[in-house]
Amino acid sequence: KGEEGIDAGGVTKEFFQVLSEDLFDVNSSLWSNRFGNVGNEIVNWFNSDCTWDAQGYELVGLLVGLALYNGVMLDVHFPLAVYRKILGLSLGVEDLFDEELKNGLHQLLTYDGDVENVFCLNFCVTWTVLGEEIEINLQPDGSEIPVTSDNREEYVRLYVKWMLVDSVQKQWDAFEKGFWRVMGNSSLFLFRPDELELLVVGSPDLDFDALEQHTTYEGTYDKDTDCVVNFWLFVKSADRETQIKLLKFVTGTGSAPIGGLSELSFVIQSAGGKSDHLPTSHTCFNTLLLPDYGKDYEKLSDRLGRAILECEGFGLQ
Repeated sequence: KGEEGIDAGGVTKEFFQVLSEDLFDVNSSLWSNRFGNVGNEIVNWFNSDCTWDAQGYELVGLLVGLALYNGVMLDVHFPLAVYRKILGLSLGVEDLFDEELKNGLHQLLTYDGDVENVFCLNFCVTWTVLGEEIEINLQPDGSEIPVTSDNREEYVRLYVKWMLVDSVQKQWDAFEKGFWRVMGNSSLFLFRPDELELLVVGSPDLDFDALEQHTTYEGTYDKDTDCVVNFWLFVKSADRETQIKLLKFVTGTGSAPIGGLSELSFVIQSAGGKSDHLPTSHTCFNTLLLPDYGKDYEKLSDRLGRAILECEGFGLQ
């Protein structure tokens, strides 16, 4: 931890990871906790209350742009709506990431009956600003206009526009300014939103069986070496958090590249004879330097577990 690093690519990846963990911390003022988690996933969505930190959002935009430019994946949890906004695409009900709200609007659109008296809605939205609830008109005198079967599609359009565009316009403008400072004149518009998301964050699907099949070995190791067999036993029996930390330890990122872990060039290299030393890695080359712990699974589990827990931070030469 905190060792000197000569950057041949690996330190760059770790730099982006360490910086993104701070900038995308959902407990910071930049991101909204209005919607909580979506399913089991944390969501980074712009905090409409944060009107005082335009530089923070611009820095986030710069970081995302630089990561894309350098081919480095980030630990960020943007909803797909962010990538659609980057590409200038229109937004609709399906882009909402609040499932309860999305389902409610779907019910409104498909209800076969007296919409006005059943839903009792007007063209306004109740919004919380710095802890105080206020009423926002979606169009002039919206609080006086009831939602009916005839105008419900317009209501939903304006509601989605408020949620994903108007309510966070200042924050988005600053983010977009930083992003396009780096990515101006790029070919991003050739991508679909889901493809752009893969470029930014990689794939969350971690198939370690595929990684094992495509791993190469150097030095005295091969796939049947006792220490290597125990390594894969450790990896496959570990929980997801430990598996992600292992990937970060060896590759500098906790996600799989496009195509999955089978596309990752992963190397396990012998680090001398039998030893009690901790494993090390060359994140520039996705190489794990694994001492020969022989058949001692407990030693490998202890040393490798300690190594991946204390692997963040660096100095530069």
